[in-house]
Order: sequence, then C-alpha cells, then structure tokens
Amino acid sequence: MRSSKRQAVRYIFHMSTQLALRLPADLLADLDWLVGRCSYSNRTEAMRSTLEAAIKFERSRMIDEQYVTAYNDTPQTDEELEDLPKQSFANLDDEDEDWSWL
Repeated sequence: MRSSKRQAVRYIFHMSTQLALRLPADLLADLDWLVGRCSYSNRTEAMRSTLEAAIKFERSRMIDEQYVTAYNDTPQTDEELEDLPKQSFANLDDEDEDWSWL
C-alpha cells in the first residue's frame, strides 16, 4: 500500500466527529465549575470524560441487570445455598496463606 493511501486509512480510523451542543447558562456554569474542580484542560475534555464515565456506568449497570435476570430465571437451589459458606471460606483456615489484607 502506498504511503499516502496508508495515511488516509489511518486518518479514517482515528477520525472523530464534532458535535454542536447548546447548553443553558446554568449547565454551562456547572461545566466550567467541573473543568476547574477536576483540572480538565478545557470544556471538551470535561465533556468527553464525563460522557465516557456515564457510558461505563450504564454498561456496568446493564451487566448487573443481566446477572439479576439470570439469577431470577434460574435461582440457586437450597442445596447450593447450603454449601455456600463452605465454598466461600474453604481456604481461609490455610495457615500457609496470608489473609491479613481481608
């Protein structure tokens, strides 16, 4: 692949999309507060970071909801629940292990 073609392909995969956004004055003031409070270099960095955190939070919440659904669809049996304390602490009595961090 020629160098210019390679550069074009690289550019396409690293391209970003610019968004136009209107904010009410109070939300803009809060954004400026966030920039100063969290030492962001500018509003764009604060917005990007906040959006990434919101997406990460919602994805984690979605996974939690999937676990709840799965356990509700197939709950643990009484037998499994009876053995749970034994499974959880089976190796805590091991004298060769350092459990002080617990």
